Amino acid sequence: MIKIFGQNDPRIADYAESVFKPQDKTLKEIRGRAADAGLPDIHVGAMDGLHLEILTRGFKVKKAVEIGTLAGYSGVNICRGLQEGGKLFTFEMSERNAEVARESFKKAGVDKLVEIFVGPALDNLSKITKQGPFDLVFIDADKANYPAYLNWAAENLAVGGVVLGDNTFAWGTVADTEFDSPQDEKQAKSLDQFNRALAAHPAFRSTVIPTGEGLTLGVKIKHI
Repeated sequence: MIKIFGQNDPRIADYAESVFKPQDKTLKEIRGRAADAGLPDIHVGAMDGLHLEILTRGFKVKKAVEIGTLAGYSGVNICRGLQEGGKLFTFEMSERNAEVARESFKKAGVDKLVEIFVGPALDNLSKITKQGPFDLVFIDADKANYPAYLNWAAENLAVGGVVLGDNTFAWGTVADTEFDSPQDEKQAKSLDQFNRALAAHPAFRSTVIPTGEGLTLGVKIKHI
C-alpha cells in the first residue's frame, strides 16, 4: 500500500522522502518481516513515522502511550524520540502482531524502553493509569473506538501533552455523506466524531496535519 504524502501528488511524496530520508534499514526490515509474517500492510507511512519521532522529540516526551502496535514500526519511531529514561506503553489486540513487534523493538535496540499489552486496549489501559500522567498518546487502532481512546487521553495526559490520531481523513471519506458500505460509513463517522470532539474539547488546542491520511493533533492546555 502506497502512502501518499502531501497534496496527493506522488512527485511531492518522492521529493519529501528523497530530502528527509525517513526510513532507514531498520525500519525497512520491519516492513519486510511483517509482510513475511502475513501482517497487513497498514503501517504508518514513512514520512508519518518520521513525524512521530520529531513530535516526540519536540514535545520532550518521556512517557508515551501507543494504541495499535501492529509490527512495531510506529513504536520504534516514537522510541527514537523519547527523552532519556523514557518509556513506551503500547497496546495491541493480536498476539501474532505483538510477537512480530517484540522482535522489531529488539532489533531496533529499544526493547528495554517498551512494555506491550495484548488484548483490547479499552480493557488494558487501566493497567497503566497509575503510571501517568503521560506526555503523548498516539492512536492508530480500531476506528470505532477513537472517541473512547480520546476520552482516556484527555483524562491521562499531562498539561502540555499531545494526543495524535492517525487516519483521520478516513481515506478521503470523512466529509462524505454517501458511502460504499456500512463499514466505510461507520469508520468515517467515528473518525469525524473523534475530530469534532477533539476540536471542541475545552482541555485541548487542536489541529489536523494534512498528511495523506490525516494526522489529528491536540495539545492539552488545561485540566478540566
